[in-house]
Amino acid sequence: MWKSEVHKFLQDSQIAFEINHSLSIFEVLYLPDFQLFLHLIDIREFSSNIIPITYFQDLSDKVNAQNQRIIHLWEDVWITKQLLVESRILAMTGLCKRVNGRHCFVSKIEKQEADNFLNINHLQGAVKAKYKYGLFLKVQYAYKYLGIKSETDILVAVATFSGGRTMNEPARYGNRSFELLRFASLKNHVIVGGMDKLLKYFEKEYQPDEIMSYADRDWSNGNSYMKLGFTKMNVTPPQRLGLNTISNSRLKTSEEDDDNILEVCNSGNIKIVKFIKKSSSSKLEEEDFWKKFKMNG
Repeated sequence: MWKSEVHKFLQDSQIAFEINHSLSIFEVLYLPDFQLFLHLIDIREFSSNIIPITYFQDLSDKVNAQNQRIIHLWEDVWITKQLLVESRILAMTGLCKRVNGRHCFVSKIEKQEADNFLNINHLQGAVKAKYKYGLFLKVQYAYKYLGIKSETDILVAVATFSGGRTMNEPARYGNRSFELLRFASLKNHVIVGGMDKLLKYFEKEYQPDEIMSYADRDWSNGNSYMKLGFTKMNVTPPQRLGLNTISNSRLKTSEEDDDNILEVCNSGNIKIVKFIKKSSSSKLEEEDFWKKFKMNG
């Protein structure tokens, strides 16, 4: 049922696709116009097969090596976050509405406002953060981009950051590092230059030596971060998670004595760092990253 809903969404969005029968034991939809694969992971099929924990990570490696992209779309994610999933796919295919970041401004926001926005517009929701920033569309552009009349500026993107810490790693020793914890834009919209604007505002205010983050390999190959000056550092191993098959809620661990908890896994994350403080030893080149990754994999 859920897979037919994905098909219908693509058809209604006029996105051409074909079914790939050789890439995976699960259904794979290939979007040739965008060099993009949708890997549809059905819970019943997953539970009835023996799946190695590196299965999804290996598949990402294979697709990325061909300069293509893949989304590992789990059934529970589609069921619980369908509108957000559709928004992400539309963004990746360039079919989202676009808002020019030049018509926006950055301002600090409170926890409740940040959390409310992220819980609506980010697949993983809000997380505890020390610094919270909003990108606001100026009121005079509300009708131009959103088709609404407004008397106030409108929050269209949020970025949250951790507090700073001093690094002890040899290549980054002494650097004051902050983590970009979450970034999300208004559902069904892409804010052109929005993330860059939020990052630069944060850099100007706190003058970090570096900003690090993690790109979720279920959804990203990290390349969008590279355009913002980030460097890929390494790939984390796939993580085991618990999935409540009744509520479709995910747990941080699968070690729970409950017949309704199914152990699932992701495809890992790409650790990325933007070096603001330039040094000869700090920034790794992209080819060095992949060389080390292949040697370790």
